[in-house]
Amino acid sequence: MAPDIDHIWSSTSDAATSPLDERKSLIKRALNQKVLVPSILSLMPAWPSSLQPDVDEINKEIDEWLPTVNVSQKKKAKHRAKGNYTLLTAVYYPHCKKDKMLTLTKFLYWIFFWDDEIDTGGELTEDREGTIRCCEETNKCIDDCLGPNPNYTPPPNSRGTVEMFYPILRDLRAGLGPVSTERLRLELHDYVNGVGKQQQVRQGDHLPDPWYHFQIRSDDVGVIPSITQNEYAMEFELPEYVRRHEAMEVIVQECTKLTVLLNDVLSLQKEFRVSQLENIVLLFMNKYNLSLKSAIDKVLDLIREHYDICVAAEQRLPWSKDDEKLNEDIREYVRGCQRLATGTAYWSYSCERYFKQTQVNDKWEVLLDLSYE
Repeated sequence: MAPDIDHIWSSTSDAATSPLDERKSLIKRALNQKVLVPSILSLMPAWPSSLQPDVDEINKEIDEWLPTVNVSQKKKAKHRAKGNYTLLTAVYYPHCKKDKMLTLTKFLYWIFFWDDEIDTGGELTEDREGTIRCCEETNKCIDDCLGPNPNYTPPPNSRGTVEMFYPILRDLRAGLGPVSTERLRLELHDYVNGVGKQQQVRQGDHLPDPWYHFQIRSDDVGVIPSITQNEYAMEFELPEYVRRHEAMEVIVQECTKLTVLLNDVLSLQKEFRVSQLENIVLLFMNKYNLSLKSAIDKVLDLIREHYDICVAAEQRLPWSKDDEKLNEDIREYVRGCQRLATGTAYWSYSCERYFKQTQVNDKWEVLLDLSYE
């Protein structure tokens, strides 16, 4: 079990160790190691994966849309080649209509474009003031589009990732009820502010504590808005009392934690190669002096633990005795939560954002390679 986060500082490294030495030591311990990681999907056996069938057609429309987006051609080409966010949309929302899938795919392009500006290697990676301004402009966009007096016109000279977000949020709002719209507005604010917080943590002198890293990632990760977007995809609105029920809160939180954990495992090679050490596997190595394999095993054990908690919570949901439509909406909402975890894993194995396809065998085991290529 995770320790009480309230008793953990954001960094617990030995103050006598210089930040540079701490990072160099960790890199040296992990460098050139290879670890075979079992299929993450096998750790969530009761949750199947399926695909929306219009991937190829949506990709054609995305290829017509991307040239209109005011983001650098280099960035667009990189994400289009390695990301395949249409596939990610298809596994998140396998039963949605084609027109809704296009909007949801555009949202995922936005979130990866926007996050990459601030993430390691982005334009704002070490620019605190620039990050603050970016978050402020994005939060204004969210309020403009999802607030009580919608305005879908971007301010003059908006950055490209803000400009492109206005029509995406307009289209999402058109397919959401008022309760879901407000929920999405608040969740997007949490995500944007959380990315800003993570940027500040990465600029800290020492590496963060792994449990602190896990908490801030789980609290503010971008998958939570994608859960609410399942209501847009499947054309229903979950009553607020159901969404705030204890068991549903647990399911949302646990699926979010599962997504954070499995993403840190599957993105480990990519992040290590750009010296982004704020990954829970590497942070476990640093805090507990673990080997790379032992640190990965620790994360896999956490995945099993949070999966079990999530499955158990389904029995406590507020099922209706006579409203089968409500029960089906609850089931669909829960399936949407589960697909955030399984879908992220499925997509990670099926594109080359994090590793090459040649590193994955027919059992969906991946051989992670922590060398510099």
